[in-house]
Amino acid sequence: MNKLLKVVALSLALVLVLCACGGSKTEPAQPSQPAQTSQPAQTTPQGNVAQPAAPAAPAGADNTKSARDTIKLTLNQVVETLNPYDSGAIIDWQCFTQLYETLFFIEGDRMEPRLGTEWEALDDGMTYRVKINHDAKFHNGDPLTAEDVAWSLQYALIDGPYTRRRTNIPNLDYAKVIDDDTVEIKCTETDASFIRKIFMNGYILSKKEFLAAEEKGITGTEWVPWGTGPYVITSYNPDAEIKFTAFPDYYRGEARIKNVEISILADNNTITVGFEAGDIDFIVVPTAAWENLSNNSNYNTFLSPTNHTSFIHININSPHTCLADKRVRKALAYAINREAMCIAAYDGLATPAYSYFNPVNVYGAFTPEELKANNVEVYEYDPEKAKALLAEAGYADGCDIGEVDTINGSYWGKMSTVFQSNLKDIGVKAEITLYDSAQCRQLRKDHDYDLSTTGTNMSPDASYAYSYFRYLTDEQLASGLYTEVFPQDKELDAAFVKAMSDPDEAQRKLDWIEVNRIMQDQCYSIPTFHKAIPYAFNKDLVCEEINTNYYYVYNFYWAN
Repeated sequence: MNKLLKVVALSLALVLVLCACGGSKTEPAQPSQPAQTSQPAQTTPQGNVAQPAAPAAPAGADNTKSARDTIKLTLNQVVETLNPYDSGAIIDWQCFTQLYETLFFIEGDRMEPRLGTEWEALDDGMTYRVKINHDAKFHNGDPLTAEDVAWSLQYALIDGPYTRRRTNIPNLDYAKVIDDDTVEIKCTETDASFIRKIFMNGYILSKKEFLAAEEKGITGTEWVPWGTGPYVITSYNPDAEIKFTAFPDYYRGEARIKNVEISILADNNTITVGFEAGDIDFIVVPTAAWENLSNNSNYNTFLSPTNHTSFIHININSPHTCLADKRVRKALAYAINREAMCIAAYDGLATPAYSYFNPVNVYGAFTPEELKANNVEVYEYDPEKAKALLAEAGYADGCDIGEVDTINGSYWGKMSTVFQSNLKDIGVKAEITLYDSAQCRQLRKDHDYDLSTTGTNMSPDASYAYSYFRYLTDEQLASGLYTEVFPQDKELDAAFVKAMSDPDEAQRKLDWIEVNRIMQDQCYSIPTFHKAIPYAFNKDLVCEEINTNYYYVYNFYWAN
């Protein structure tokens, strides 16, 4: 008998279990397995304020608290598009979180209704039914319908021309309307993370407004009222400034801060000076300024843990054929002094990444000690071992691995410089080439690179990385699906599929060990570090909640 899941009472651990065919919690892992829970503890944030708590009441409940109605923010990169179906950029998504919504909001072990109110898993373990929120309205005033929900998922992930998000949720079979209140969603195979990925990444937009924008050729380049979020755009210049205003008919209550002004500032010094002068109210702190700002009682600061991993993709099909030899790739991984990189590139506000996933908060991740205990190779700094591997591969005198495509801005250049210096120590030559983030992403999509710096916010489940490493058939490639790494490794693909679909919780942990083993052994991409995000904000600004990877202005208000 199907069991209706009241979302407000669910934990993420329960989500993982239910998505894996309704299995129940299993006993603790046996001694041969790594000690791991499905919800690892977060690191303790640091700064002048305690970790923000979840809001106790809708943000629209008290609009008389302060006469101030504007907040000034900044982004350090250009916003590439307003189309959430065609973006993989973290900067874009920081805007999207203020404008658009998914069926449910997930943060850690919390799941809250948004455009969906409740959901149930059917007996086959692959089909789900979601009740829609009839209180929600699009920014054009139209009510949310089941047709909009089903169309959004179907179009974004199957039928439409956009592939960037499709690589993250590749196994949607269909989304269809059951009745005015209900949408049915089915995946192509049992996947323990499928429905959570839909809930986290499947933005619901107005079918009418989106298709009209496509017809006009303005999809993503101009503001269109196709969202349901707490803010709408009033001015859009993605190279310089973006302005939002509160959506008065937002179903959770109008936002307490009415106006949001976002300046696009790539220069870290400009950001810091502007904040200290009071011209900016809330910033992601340039890491070099963190010590000064976090020790200054004139500001609120918050060091937020994330599930982000920075890494260096390797194109095994590069004209620099040495990269096709995994011994060379392993040598590059052993050559990196990650501790020094964390200091030089991120001013010590990061932890070394010895595997792809952050063991603090990603299900399917393991500590270096756990990996070693399970005979998984861990690339700790060892330049002599790196040289030995190069010699074994026939490159005792070193080799030229070509260009390291590097995002121009933030910490990427420093990260590449440390990498280049480490490689020089083992006789490997690499040139750093700077591109903006969109160019880097396109080169990776086209597999037109040797090595490339990048990074991503992993979902709380390691299955997010499948989008980088999955095996693609000729038919899937012809449909527009792609992976940035493109290893075409059937063994790794099968390991991911098993880990995502295994109904047994204890066995699934062992499955993720196998995924880690293959990824570490093949070294198609080299993880470098897991960063934290340092925030600073005006002393009078109350930020009720800052989430693992993003902030939500809806949860902010002025105290004075």
